[in-house]
Amino acid sequence: MKKMILSVIAHNNLGVIARVSGLFTRRGFSLTSLAGEDTHEPTISRLTLSIEEEEKSLLQIQRQLEKLVDIKEVEILEPDIDVARDLALIKVKLSPDFNKIIKNITKSYDFRVVDVNSEAIMFQVCSTKEVIDNFIEVVRPYGILESARTGVIALASVNR
Repeated sequence: MKKMILSVIAHNNLGVIARVSGLFTRRGFSLTSLAGEDTHEPTISRLTLSIEEEEKSLLQIQRQLEKLVDIKEVEILEPDIDVARDLALIKVKLSPDFNKIIKNITKSYDFRVVDVNSEAIMFQVCSTKEVIDNFIEVVRPYGILESARTGVIALASVNR
């Protein structure tokens, strides 16, 4: 199994996400995340699909997506070459023990504090899935109160 990212350019019409996700359901493909939003052009959306499949299935998935109504382009991105990011918001309980390690965390991870009060602190981490997973494991012992994550978003590298 290989992890791959598909960047799908589509006309911004109702039902396009349902058709894309339905294709994965019908064909039994392994879709690990789907993120979609308008682009800088108001009539065009970009869907970023993270998949884990056999390499031979990848071209089949690409061809099937290209046949769907409203799909303009499907590009296969390489996670190791192209730029891919996830976003996470993680709310952690504040405690004297946690306060002591915050300085160490700042040396190891790139994050922002987006909200804080006397009981909790909320971090925004924008990085690869693996870095976010590691960050979560570091703060987990101190009490994660809530967390939310996006799926992967990606663009082809400018050096491609």
